[in-house]
Amino acid sequence: MHRRHALLITAVALTALTLSVLITPATALAVSPGSGSWYWPTGTEDFGGHSGWWDYRAWNHSWHMAQDMPSAIGHPCYAIGDGVVLESNPDAHYGGVLVILHKAADGKQFKAVYGHIRRGDFPKGAKVRAGQVIGRVNGAHHVHFGIHPGRAYPSDNNPYRGHTYVRTVTYGWVDPIRYLKDHPRVLKYKAPTLPVVATIRTERPPTVLGTADGGVYWSLEPSGSVYAQPISGEVTRTVVAGAELPALDTDRYLPALLDTSFTLRDRLPVLTGRYSDLTPAWGRGLTISGTLRSAAGAPFVGATVTLERSVDATSWSRVSSTPTGLTGAWAISCKPTRAYRLRVRFTPPETFMTAYGAETTLAPHAGLSAPDEHSRATARRSFEVAGALTPRHAAGSHTVTLRFQRYEAGAWVEGSTHLTTNRDAGSATRYHDSVALSAGRWRVRAETPADSLHAATVSGWFAIAVR
Repeated sequence: MHRRHALLITAVALTALTLSVLITPATALAVSPGSGSWYWPTGTEDFGGHSGWWDYRAWNHSWHMAQDMPSAIGHPCYAIGDGVVLESNPDAHYGGVLVILHKAADGKQFKAVYGHIRRGDFPKGAKVRAGQVIGRVNGAHHVHFGIHPGRAYPSDNNPYRGHTYVRTVTYGWVDPIRYLKDHPRVLKYKAPTLPVVATIRTERPPTVLGTADGGVYWSLEPSGSVYAQPISGEVTRTVVAGAELPALDTDRYLPALLDTSFTLRDRLPVLTGRYSDLTPAWGRGLTISGTLRSAAGAPFVGATVTLERSVDATSWSRVSSTPTGLTGAWAISCKPTRAYRLRVRFTPPETFMTAYGAETTLAPHAGLSAPDEHSRATARRSFEVAGALTPRHAAGSHTVTLRFQRYEAGAWVEGSTHLTTNRDAGSATRYHDSVALSAGRWRVRAETPADSLHAATVSGWFAIAVR
């Protein structure tokens, strides 16, 4: 009995070991990231001379808009990075294909096509992880890999296109290998070299005091005489003994002292920012973009730029952050709900100084619908005109004005204006007013003035026929 139990235990253990091998997650397979920290679809960047970007195919007179990556049947196909499945098709001329939305470290999104694979269980909307096995190579003996930047589909609305019959038409597809190498998945922080902005020669050993108003001040030992010179110039002057020096900055320009000279290196980065819209419509987003470079124009790579907001321009809070790309470029999107003072900030881990972009006041328009209650009315008989205001304003406040115009002699002529009354309704407000008009062709629109929360807003016109 003991021998039978021992054999049974051994068999169970072997079975468990076998099952553990069989059910080991595909992500446990040995694969390492390559250029740009992307996990290449077949685990290697050696494509063995297979058809690449823009290769001409004489048999059907087309140009290839992808990279074919050779591999044996059954070899795993890896997700190059984290992403979301947009398309999952068992055929689509590939015998199995996935389209996955990925994002590079610089925030740019792109769609990647993985063709000629037997797919795993990845329906639309499924999330994948970097390096995860998403399928296995089918009888085509290679993975067809293409990239289309952005979230939108190509102009021909074909998410699977792999070639073009017109050499000048790419439908927005790009060289996938170059794109991945130009847009890394992970960026390690890399600061440029501190740029030299001035070299000043002296007669005796110098001691740098500081800078002020574009000039540098220093003294010479052992006399202690103080001298001044523009940072970008060569005219040296002696500061009169006992003269009061300006407030000197001893932080921005880092001096390197030699026996009879010194150099100044600029520690302040140049952080630029551009706003796509300073008065966006309610609920609409905007993009802030720019660059982070040294005073000499060299880029910061993988640096964190933070968007901050403030109500009083004294207390600031973080909105969002993003890394800089290989050229120092960055972009942040946000949806403001009210007026704020905005700025961007970069705080370096070492050497360089903290830099701020210019402060900007942003004020979104309130969501104001055109009056929509009646398109027809009876002359001199009261009827209600109403619409919606988002976000909600206090009930009973007169924050919306109705402007009426009448069509006369081929032109719109100013009529009357009416202050409405608001009624709160959930997250919005319904504005309303009772009016009576004379017979004719009228139009009306709603208006709100600028306030501490929103920019001035005007709705579209709404036509009313009064008989």
